[in-house]
Amino acid sequence: MRLKALLFPILLLVSFTLSAQTDPSPLPFSVSGTVIDSETGKPLQYVGVSFTGLKYATVTNSDGVFTLKSAVEPESIDFTLLGYKTVRVQFPKDGAPITVKMPRGNLTLEGALVIADPYSVLERAIAKIKDNYSRQPELFDCFYRETVQKRHRYVYISEAVSRMYKSSYYRGGILSDKVAVDKSRILVSPDKKDTLGVKIVGGPAQAVLLDIVKNDDLLNAKELSNYQLRMEAPQTIGDRLQFAIRLIPAGSQPYPLYDGMIYIDRETFAFTRFELDYDMRDKDKVTSSILISKPAGLRFTPTRVSIRYDYTLSEGVSRVSYVRSEIRFKCDWKKRLLRTDFTAVTELVTTDRHSGDIELIPRKESFGIRDVLSEKAATDFDPEFWKDYNIIEPSESLDKAIDRIIRKTERN
Repeated sequence: MRLKALLFPILLLVSFTLSAQTDPSPLPFSVSGTVIDSETGKPLQYVGVSFTGLKYATVTNSDGVFTLKSAVEPESIDFTLLGYKTVRVQFPKDGAPITVKMPRGNLTLEGALVIADPYSVLERAIAKIKDNYSRQPELFDCFYRETVQKRHRYVYISEAVSRMYKSSYYRGGILSDKVAVDKSRILVSPDKKDTLGVKIVGGPAQAVLLDIVKNDDLLNAKELSNYQLRMEAPQTIGDRLQFAIRLIPAGSQPYPLYDGMIYIDRETFAFTRFELDYDMRDKDKVTSSILISKPAGLRFTPTRVSIRYDYTLSEGVSRVSYVRSEIRFKCDWKKRLLRTDFTAVTELVTTDRHSGDIELIPRKESFGIRDVLSEKAATDFDPEFWKDYNIIEPSESLDKAIDRIIRKTERN
């Protein structure tokens, strides 16, 4: 099963329909701030932010900014990032924004770690999947966002508060895993020149279907025979030492292979992160994997397809925490000489977790394989939304894009 079957299609800049949305419960305890490199002062993006000992979590945006909320009052906040030391700060009871400085990690390496065989490490990690991941069904609260940029300008934004049901990893399979949207909203550029009518892969259910540990798409002997594995310098994620394995395409298949990194916890041998790009040497293979449909006469050329999938260790169990996909492509009509750059990004962060007596998400509430978020999202882009839910904080440029599109829509 490849990405073509793993991501739900989104239609860039299409019309949308109204649907009833339910409001999740508000979270009264909140903290916001910025995370920076302690030496350079540079904002750090995709930092994992979580309340110590609680289930609530999020990530920083491209400006290093975060917002995190909880139903109970936390004591402290943890910040983790690849290559940096974990930082823990006290929860600010006055509600004031905080600035967190993260120092780079210093590794103390053992000889055995330096010469570790990547094939043996990967084989052991696969064998320990049933031990390292949940044996019980779990329900996650999530925040999801889709954006499309035309060059450097946002022309499409949709967001959703969602639920994700994950069945036991012990019994395997993703057929029972589902995602449902509880609250959503959409904003589309009113400029007709921004409309493409191109349908590409994407969608909120990618956290289910792109679960590489569970879906057996990559981690099997037959598929891995298409790759060369190389052990890279070890890294730390959350003060935990990681094996870093480079995945290099070495075979040929009708679909594009991956090129990227796999991070495995040295102590538990749990998969911690996948950072994978499509091998772009055959763009026709990539196009057939990501393009659902396009108007006749429109030229479509992919330039990058990347996937990031994070698992976080909590209470001895590794669970999905953050998923991101990015598709970059050039698109224009054949009569024109220059093509326009587009970037489509989807992000999902798990913000809370429920276990114990939980129920399956009903089929009528879950996303089907051809469902499109833009056809289900509400048109009300209420700014009060930010005040009540755990989210991926929008970047400054995205905030400006929201204001610009709203003003332009109101004028029209």
